[in-house]
Amino acid sequence: MYSQVKKLLEEGETLAMATIVSSKGSTPREVGAKMVVTASGDILGTVGGGCGEAEVCRKAVEVIRSRKPAMVTVELMDDIESDSPAVCGGIMDVFVDPWWDDPASAPCKEFAEELSRVTDEGSGGVIATVLKAENCGEASSGQKCFIRNGELKAGNIPNEALLQKILEVAESQLNKEESKENPITLPETDGKALVFFEIIPPMRKAIIVGAGHLAIPLVQFAKILGFHITVLDDRVKYANRERFPDVDEVFVGDMAATLRDIPITPFTYIVLITRGHQYDEPCLRAIIDSQAKYIGMIGSRRRIQACFIRFRDEDGIPEEMLNRVHAPIGLDIGSETPEEIALSIIAEMIKVRRGGTGQPLSKHQ
Repeated sequence: MYSQVKKLLEEGETLAMATIVSSKGSTPREVGAKMVVTASGDILGTVGGGCGEAEVCRKAVEVIRSRKPAMVTVELMDDIESDSPAVCGGIMDVFVDPWWDDPASAPCKEFAEELSRVTDEGSGGVIATVLKAENCGEASSGQKCFIRNGELKAGNIPNEALLQKILEVAESQLNKEESKENPITLPETDGKALVFFEIIPPMRKAIIVGAGHLAIPLVQFAKILGFHITVLDDRVKYANRERFPDVDEVFVGDMAATLRDIPITPFTYIVLITRGHQYDEPCLRAIIDSQAKYIGMIGSRRRIQACFIRFRDEDGIPEEMLNRVHAPIGLDIGSETPEEIALSIIAEMIKVRRGGTGQPLSKHQ
């Protein structure tokens, strides 16, 4: 999206960027979902469709004309029996923000260039947008900054104290992968601000250790979900491009040694599905103290319990570290075939990423 935004700004367009900044109840799109409306009426992205989106589009036209941001509260509370598509039953606040190329007051082109580069590289960052500000000097609604690797890369928020607070909050929000509003206070001036932190997560990486029959459907699911995928095995017969044409990396060699050489971040998901516990255990030792978001290991409960006892009693690995490992791997969906088992594994990875319960939605109150 941002590469298209950059191009439109270079052509002299004034745009309206609509972002869902909060929601209650059931809504068609999540917090952080975006839609761009151009002065000529073109739309990029969506905040949910239906009459709610139409309401946002009408406000976007006003924002483009006035070049002043606005908040739109969309209520999706129509009767379930009606013909209206707005039957989710939720409420969402959509911040509609004008973007135009004016380096002095609105460095949006610089912003779009930085964001386009980040999304192309898959390196991630945080956009912090001021929604409201009181007693914060010249800080005002619509001002924003972009933070990458803990450093300010672009922006127009003039209040240094507010910027420092934003930098502090941004890192924790990035690690949680959670876009949300955050109130910020400045005790020295009695200042208050409501800031929306939009997370552009770094590229999520899936490392699949073991290139057997289960790896094939697992790679297919992970590819659909946008993971950068690495497959490794010690058998060239299995770990090769002919068998895995769509993965980003294939490594052949000692699996534990190879794992030690692969950078592992809080956005890395590791799946241990080797052909025997004699390979799983050294691989687990290599990454159990890593920053990986997810570590899953295949095997029976009995074998995994014996493995964990050895790790605890012989290697002195703390219990809390062992508790990080999802083993036996996957959610209980009664899976039997390789494809079903792969589905249960990828579902557990998404559960960990999103913080879900894994329970049927029909059981939620």
